[in-house]
Amino acid sequence: MELNGKEPQADLENNIPPTTPGHWTATRREIQSWLHEQAPSLAELYESSVCLIFEISIPGRVRLISHCVREICNQLVEVKVGKKDGGRFSYVERMEQLAKIWKEQGLSIDGVFPESGINSHADLPSSSPDISITRPVFIEIANLIKDHVKTSDEINHRVELFFKKCVPENQLSQYSLLPLVNQWKNLTKWFVGKAYDNGTVEANYNEQSLLYHFQLFEQVMSTLAQSFYKTTDEIDDILEEANSSTD
Repeated sequence: MELNGKEPQADLENNIPPTTPGHWTATRREIQSWLHEQAPSLAELYESSVCLIFEISIPGRVRLISHCVREICNQLVEVKVGKKDGGRFSYVERMEQLAKIWKEQGLSIDGVFPESGINSHADLPSSSPDISITRPVFIEIANLIKDHVKTSDEINHRVELFFKKCVPENQLSQYSLLPLVNQWKNLTKWFVGKAYDNGTVEANYNEQSLLYHFQLFEQVMSTLAQSFYKTTDEIDDILEEANSSTD
């Protein structure tokens, strides 16, 4: 029985990388095959990331690998669950709106509290009075926080649905679902943090940390690819290893 009840595509073998390189293990070929069934473009990104880790050493490879994994994690959820309603929550636009209202209300943006000479970066005396803000500023801040929390809850819900669609109920208990969701989010966050240029050159990245997180990503992907043949014990092993690790 295949995941989603689909039979392998007849020409799927033509899209699987050659078996010559030793790093293209049976497990990696299985992951690539499953990804090709879900979304061929994501299978290409996975193949690229494997090649960049084990075959090709080029400048910026950590950022390129991280970008590939980030896209796979994000897009797989959309493939299985569907696109999020209402579009993305734009933190930049919302912060710009808050800054606009903040300045329109005559509030300072230089770090000095209103009607005082106290700098926000200095230690405040315990008797410092409360600071009042206008209603428009309060409403904007409250809505920003509300939408931030709502977005986080929606992400959790969508990732939960993703795993429920990929793994049969009899193999994924509610007890193990939440830790697995958190692990998926943490993995995505780790690679997102490395996907953008932050001034760090290739030589300063921790190669062992990159390899560890990539292999953890592959463990989760392998579990999804073979979910009908896997057991909850293997999912628990992934979580136990992840929880004992450090960045």
